[in-house]
Amino acid sequence: MTCFLPNMILMSLPEESLKSVEEHLKNHPEDAMAWNTKGVLLATVGDFGPALRSLNRAIKLNPDLHQAHTNKGRVLLALGANKASEALKSFDKALMLKPNDLDALRDKIVALRALGRLEEEKKCLNIVIQESPEEWRAWMRIGDIHLESGKFRIAAESFTKVLEIDEKNVPALIHRAIAYSMMKKWHDAISSAEDACKYGPDEVEAWKILADVNIRAERNRSALKALEKAAKIDPEDAQVELTLGMVEYKSGRLKDAIRHFNRATIRDKKNSRAFRNMAMVAMELEEWEESRNAWERYIRLVKMDAEAYDALATVYARLDDFCNAADAWEMSRKIFKKKGQNNESSRVTELGRAARINCSRMKKALKAQKEHEKATRTFSDRHKTRKRKR
Repeated sequence: MTCFLPNMILMSLPEESLKSVEEHLKNHPEDAMAWNTKGVLLATVGDFGPALRSLNRAIKLNPDLHQAHTNKGRVLLALGANKASEALKSFDKALMLKPNDLDALRDKIVALRALGRLEEEKKCLNIVIQESPEEWRAWMRIGDIHLESGKFRIAAESFTKVLEIDEKNVPALIHRAIAYSMMKKWHDAISSAEDACKYGPDEVEAWKILADVNIRAERNRSALKALEKAAKIDPEDAQVELTLGMVEYKSGRLKDAIRHFNRATIRDKKNSRAFRNMAMVAMELEEWEESRNAWERYIRLVKMDAEAYDALATVYARLDDFCNAADAWEMSRKIFKKKGQNNESSRVTELGRAARINCSRMKKALKAQKEHEKATRTFSDRHKTRKRKR
């Protein structure tokens, strides 16, 4: 059987390469390596179904062709995370055939990550590091796993290892700053975040993390400077505006805080935190109409927040809208009761009862007023009619 040489083919364009492969397969239909190459080329142009069929044909012809198993796994992963289990089987087969294949091992790590199998992923990452100690991406991923699991010291050490390989690695500096921040090592966290900004001055995430660390360290002025820089880089970032609002609030500038929260909602109309914050601050300022609008928009996004309905009811009551207040407190009561918060449920029940009484009184007063206006209007009309007749 003639062995196919993929490197010669891959030098040209995928379409031309495919034609060459297909011509070769007409004369050598049993060439497993050629079917493998065809599968790779088809995957390159996004024809994943035919690519899989070609790779399966290669495996059928030569079950020991480890490249075909690896490539099949890659195509399966390209089809989506729901194919990760099948892809993992292919990578395991490739590694069984060639245990020292680091490329297949890296692909297996991607599949394990998609499946959420972190412990197995860590084992594979450690093997990659043992075989290739300078592979910073493996160190980075190990750091991220420890960061997500709350092992902040080990995470920081992993990110430091990345920086020993590449001192200007901005993602590693950012993630190390987060790890230090979680350990309340403010000096180290700020230093790492500042280096991230120095080496990635146009990276909005670096400035956001610098701001976040400064906020946690209660350095509001420094946080504001970092956020203003982030806002210049990406004026449409709703999270930046939201954080700016929080810093302004902590600094006691409530009107400025509302302005930033409002900007966040303009940039992201589904930013529920911004609506909630805006509603709360407006309540502190006793700007009841603005608070009502913000709470109503928040509740359209977050429907099962008992505290939000409680706050909205309070705002309605302040606006003398007792009927809507009663309805809002009733919703709050139902949600509190469903969550087993009986004390809160009893509290809003009493408030709702008082609101319903006031609502009833207001309805009666309004009805009496309308009847009085009707009677007055009727007498006046009769008087005018008599005058015309005279």
